Amino acid sequence: MAHWEIRIPTVTADQRSGVQVFTYPAETYPLQLLAKRQARRDVDSADAIRHRRGAEARPEAIKAIWHETYEF
Repeated sequence: MAHWEIRIPTVTADQRSGVQVFTYPAETYPLQLLAKRQARRDVDSADAIRHRRGAEARPEAIKAIWHETYEF
């Protein structure tokens, strides 16, 4: 199944960088814009904050990658 991989850079209190990744199915989010909007909402959720252990997200540097999945 095709999907969007949304990557949002993060930085910890001691300035270590990282990335938080969200994936969204293309059938639900057919446009990049829709997947990015959802990621911007999801990055502020309690689960996302806990997952990145409180690191600060940098959604202004969001990156979207399209993945095509082939079934043989």
